[in-house]
Amino acid sequence: MVLSTLLTVLLAAVNSCYVQDTTETEINAAMELKATAVVEDRGYWKKKKYDRISYNQTLFSPLFIDEPHPVKMSIGLDSGRNIYLHKKPLAGIVKFGIDVGMDINYTMLDLKIDTSDYEGPSGYLDSSPAEEEEDIFMISGGHYASVGLAVGPSVTVNPVDKLRLCGYFHVVPSATCFLQGMGAFVGYSTAMKYGLEVSYGSIGVGVEHNSGLEKYMNVLQYYVMKVDGGDVSGIGRPKYFSESLQVYLSFRFGKK
Repeated sequence: MVLSTLLTVLLAAVNSCYVQDTTETEINAAMELKATAVVEDRGYWKKKKYDRISYNQTLFSPLFIDEPHPVKMSIGLDSGRNIYLHKKPLAGIVKFGIDVGMDINYTMLDLKIDTSDYEGPSGYLDSSPAEEEEDIFMISGGHYASVGLAVGPSVTVNPVDKLRLCGYFHVVPSATCFLQGMGAFVGYSTAMKYGLEVSYGSIGVGVEHNSGLEKYMNVLQYYVMKVDGGDVSGIGRPKYFSESLQVYLSFRFGKK
């Protein structure tokens, strides 16, 4: 009788310890899962979409010419999103990803045509008399614009709270346009850019360097020669080099 009672008490104690260990294990697992979820949701990990507005210091000049065209104003707009390559941040703070977005830039050039010695009628380029005076459309100053698709790797660090550090490198295949006087040039450029952004919450600031080599064709000249039945194969294809240092404001409001 005494032995049976001792066995019953011993089994009850062992069962109690097992239940207690199982409960503690389940609690620890739940706490770890919760901590992982907190890390996963912390800071910017859900704010993948970005919009950037920049003020640019731009150099734009024909290739192999040291003096760039003078610039009045240059601005940019960049809109895209981060595609992270892994769900859980490394060491709880670092994520690697691929950025995809649109890159748009506009530059107003301070180009002037010297007509101080010209005495002929408006739009006439010869010194001999003209039969009829007619106006020819002229583009004042100069305008340079580019629209491209920016794709490249990035690394994001979220060390504390809502602080975010992001470095990136993008390849930007772009369509470009250059307007001056009676010329309308269109071209293509494979630009390269890299930058660094620091942000807190939904607002950030950053700096970026962008450069590319562009090859143009004068579409107005092509059209005129095509209409007149001329040989368009002889039209020149000038090359230009563009480079800019951009300082921007960044906004992150969307989760996707």
